[in-house]
Amino acid sequence: MKKVKLILAISFIGFVGMSNAQSLKEKMQAKLDAKAAKSKNKPGKEKMYDFSDESGISGTYYTNEQIIDRQSTIGFKFTKEKDGEIINQLYVELGGKGYGGRPNSITCKLKEKYKTKYGFNYFYMTDKDCPNLANNRDSWVFMEVATGIYAYAQNDKVLCVAAKDKASFTDYDTETAQVLFDQKRGQINAEAMEKETAKWMKNAIYSKNVGKIVFSNNRGYLMKRGYTNKPPMVDGKGFKTVLDMGSDMVYMAFFKFPPSEQFAGQEINIEYEMGGIKTSRTESKAKSAAWSSMVKRLETKDFAYRQHSPRSLREKTVQDYAFVECLYAQKEKFKVDGEYEMTVKMYSSRDGENGELLAEGVVKLKYTAQAVKEFEGDLDKAKIGVWAHFEEFLDE
Repeated sequence: MKKVKLILAISFIGFVGMSNAQSLKEKMQAKLDAKAAKSKNKPGKEKMYDFSDESGISGTYYTNEQIIDRQSTIGFKFTKEKDGEIINQLYVELGGKGYGGRPNSITCKLKEKYKTKYGFNYFYMTDKDCPNLANNRDSWVFMEVATGIYAYAQNDKVLCVAAKDKASFTDYDTETAQVLFDQKRGQINAEAMEKETAKWMKNAIYSKNVGKIVFSNNRGYLMKRGYTNKPPMVDGKGFKTVLDMGSDMVYMAFFKFPPSEQFAGQEINIEYEMGGIKTSRTESKAKSAAWSSMVKRLETKDFAYRQHSPRSLREKTVQDYAFVECLYAQKEKFKVDGEYEMTVKMYSSRDGENGELLAEGVVKLKYTAQAVKEFEGDLDKAKIGVWAHFEEFLDE
């Protein structure tokens, strides 16, 4: 995706004037070329494999990254039937020398359900003859992400792409393969999770709020979460449409599916928007080391249910700096007892780019007299306010 954006940016330069365009274009092209050169595999042995079968799966595959050092090809040998029995087995010769001088290899089995229901090949490892994998219990798979194009993945993380034609790597690099891999995994997981959806939709709180974010001034009202097969236990009585900025401000989202299952290996981004000003956690986090230490990465693996534990906009001892950044940018607008509408959105995210919108909510923030003391400081108690504290952070 980043590669596509950079290419588009280079094309766009021609429309913005010629004074500095050529120089900028050359710099951007150099950056693109450098990225491409960096991603290219170092030359390795290209062994040709004499494997074939009627399905066309078998044969020699080039890899854009070497699985075994000094070898840039692997061999697929697919066996559909043996001794009158359907086995759908894939032997993958990785190259190099392993135990007893034998070539490193793994043996996989076709997930027939995925082929039948979704129309793509998914081979998962069942045996290995490779020293590097001797004591490894990770999940290793070859998933077909496009016709004849396979993503080689460890625990759902794509390590390289395998294709019969090296020219395919122009369109299918590791990053692209990861996106396609995740889309297919999401499709598979969503299909399985639909079985639970009917049960959850019978719950009034969930059915009313699925895909939404709810808010409260007390996290206790959001604590009773539902688990994988158990709908939420919250009653909704503590949900607020207006939050006192002088009190705790917390929220919780209701997801259609658990993000950990639907978007495995991705990040969660949260955006805040008020008065035409928008901030996001991924953008704030990328500003500097100081910001990165305050805005921690949120991963989908930590959002394993259709709800999540209450999260803070701001509480006595913790605050979301991206949230405060949005408020600080317009702090002069806040007046006592004024109400200010804020929109909060949660997205799946990869490499700093938003993916699917997971949930969103709108809440009004009320700048009460207590909020004035919290944000502007309390002279009677010699207490520093949120604005001053945030300014100290910006000066670091």
